[in-house]
Amino acid sequence: MLSSIHPIAWAQPQLAGRWTSLFDGKSLTGWDTYLRQPEGTKQPPYGLNNDPLRVFTVADGAIRASGQLWGGISTRQEYDNYHLRLDVGWGTKKWYPNDSTRRDAGLLYHATGPYSFAYDCWLRSSELQIQEGEFGDFFGVGAGSAEFPMQPVTVRGKSLDQYAFDAPLRRNADAVGSGRVYRSGDFERPHGQWNTVELITRGADAVYIVNGYVVNRLFNTYRPAIQQQTTRGKIQLQSEGAEVYYRRIELRPVDYTSPRSLRLTADKTTLTGLVPGKPQFVQFTNRGDAVELVAVELSGPAGDQFRVQLPAFPLRLKRGETLTLPVALLPTAPDQTATATLRLETVLGPVPDLAISLQSR
Repeated sequence: MLSSIHPIAWAQPQLAGRWTSLFDGKSLTGWDTYLRQPEGTKQPPYGLNNDPLRVFTVADGAIRASGQLWGGISTRQEYDNYHLRLDVGWGTKKWYPNDSTRRDAGLLYHATGPYSFAYDCWLRSSELQIQEGEFGDFFGVGAGSAEFPMQPVTVRGKSLDQYAFDAPLRRNADAVGSGRVYRSGDFERPHGQWNTVELITRGADAVYIVNGYVVNRLFNTYRPAIQQQTTRGKIQLQSEGAEVYYRRIELRPVDYTSPRSLRLTADKTTLTGLVPGKPQFVQFTNRGDAVELVAVELSGPAGDQFRVQLPAFPLRLKRGETLTLPVALLPTAPDQTATATLRLETVLGPVPDLAISLQSR
């Protein structure tokens, strides 16, 4: 089953299309809003493009979602086979019923009607979770179940499934609000800083990236009710009880039909004795056709205890060019041996046959 995670057919082509901005930084042109009434009321939703409380506005070059009402702002156009990226930043306000919980929002994709499908305010979709401490979880919002390499994990006393690169593929549940798959690790920045969230979709498959690190990966999203894969739809950003800002929303098409030669090598396969503040270095050399790298992945139970000094992604390497990555242990890592595996990611999946073992002192 693991061969489906990094098939040789993905080694190609490594260049995606040009970035297109979905948000002009000044207005909500090209977007639709949909809002429900406040929590506890039984009135019908405010509906499409009716925003009397100005939940969605533009502030300082970003889309501001106040969080006062649950709802979403969605693109008018549908998309498939794309690489999406945006910055997310939290405001200060929180609203009932989420006023005593973690700040919460979300990126919904492959989103289709009706607008009131989920909780009277969200489109039928899959979700890349945006929540304090849990960026990159998967939630099903009616777009169908998917296959994940995943394993059981206990989070705050609750049993969940967690994405793990080397775990066997299993299909998650197919129900609104369930089917959660926990992200592999915590790669968020401290509160008050912007986080960059990326989504790559390839047909019915998807990859979630947070601040340059792959945190979730899924395959073959499928809706049994219509016996079809879920491969396209609108993009919807949530308002869900917390003030949140979305900026620099960009998308580019991904074409994965033309085979090319992908061959990267590393000058070492293992880094041992890693400690905080003293990075070790691994150098990668491209010995094949030009390749574009979009992220790294640190897999394993202690993957998020390490950090890589990342270049500006996407990064294109021509044949013969090299990339050197400094790797170190986090100062907050527990005082025990930590291990992980470092891989490089392209828009078409992880670079095959290339994995660097990491170990702390």
